[in-house]
Amino acid sequence: MGMLNIDNGSKRRIYAIAASLGMVQGHDHEDPLHLLVQGLTGKEGISDLTPAEGQLVEQELIRRKARQHQGTQPRQRQRRKRKYEEMPGGVTAAQQGKIWYLMGELATYDPKPGVSLQARLCGMIEKQFHVTAFPAQPCRFLTREQGAALIEGLKDQATRAELEYLHSSKYRQDQEAAYE
Repeated sequence: MGMLNIDNGSKRRIYAIAASLGMVQGHDHEDPLHLLVQGLTGKEGISDLTPAEGQLVEQELIRRKARQHQGTQPRQRQRRKRKYEEMPGGVTAAQQGKIWYLMGELATYDPKPGVSLQARLCGMIEKQFHVTAFPAQPCRFLTREQGAALIEGLKDQATRAELEYLHSSKYRQDQEAAYE
């Protein structure tokens, strides 16, 4: 080992930070740490680095660790499972959960700006079943059979909306933006 090579303390720090990031995998020079070192400095081993190159690798690892911790902030509170009110002979809680899931899918592929999901669902129920629906509990006056029919209709509508989105210019723009 020559005078221009990295010292043992710096090597230990590099390996420690890389291990905390999950970049060290055995004693192979094909692990993510060694690929990073090769990409930054052109050298294959950590022992071959100069002190300046070692500092460059260490700074990059510290930057990645900070970015990793920045994205994993603890949640403020844990979400409770939503409870749906059931009426005798009416839409079940499971059906209501499926209805809201499909409404979320529909909103993803066919958003209606300025219209809430509750209002949109109320409109669908009133149009399809001629039953009054209120935004607070849109499924309150539906029977189980009507709930099943609503689910099937929402499945078809969500599928059509997804296919239209996948064949639209907006999808192509989103894909191009993701690859840039």
